[in-house]
Amino acid sequence: MPHDAEKLSATEYARLLGIVCPRGSVCWLCRGRRGPIRFDLRARHPLGPSLDHVIPASKGGTWDLWNLRPAHFGCNARRRDRAPSVPRGTRSRRWA
Repeated sequence: MPHDAEKLSATEYARLLGIVCPRGSVCWLCRGRRGPIRFDLRARHPLGPSLDHVIPASKGGTWDLWNLRPAHFGCNARRRDRAPSVPRGTRSRRWA
């Protein structure tokens, strides 16, 4: 697997997308609030599929499966290389 800023081939990206983000997947960033990840839309549509790095590639994250999560393209683009935000209304275990 390529590491750091190395790019994947389109074939390898499609293979990983099929593993990490199969049809029916829920975006790990919005937790499905924007609906299911859609595969019937044009490339780079905000509700279309993408692979999000838990540890961003720009911060040393890799293309290893443990570091990838399913995400809407739009949610992933908004997150950029920041830590994922905790959705409003999520209670801490500490205070629950």
